[in-house]
Amino acid sequence: MSSSSLTALIVLVTLIHIAAFAVMIVIRVRRNEVDGTIGRSALITPCSVCGEPATHRSYDGLDPNEQRDPHTGRAYSTDMAHYQPVCAAH
Repeated sequence: MSSSSLTALIVLVTLIHIAAFAVMIVIRVRRNEVDGTIGRSALITPCSVCGEPATHRSYDGLDPNEQRDPHTGRAYSTDMAHYQPVCAAH
């Protein structure tokens, strides 16, 4: 492979990487605009029990239309309003 062909290949691969990086940035910015969040600090939700940063959501058990998983028997809700943010301790 000649030197000019190798240079052209390197330039082409670099341009593809730059284009992919630009697309990822656009996707990230649009997702934050849709969510109404700006920056990393806006993504932190406090635990509903203690106020520490929440790591997941937990079913509160108050849905009148509660469902049961036939395999595990665990209760769950199809209404996301019955899931509260909680930290790892809760």
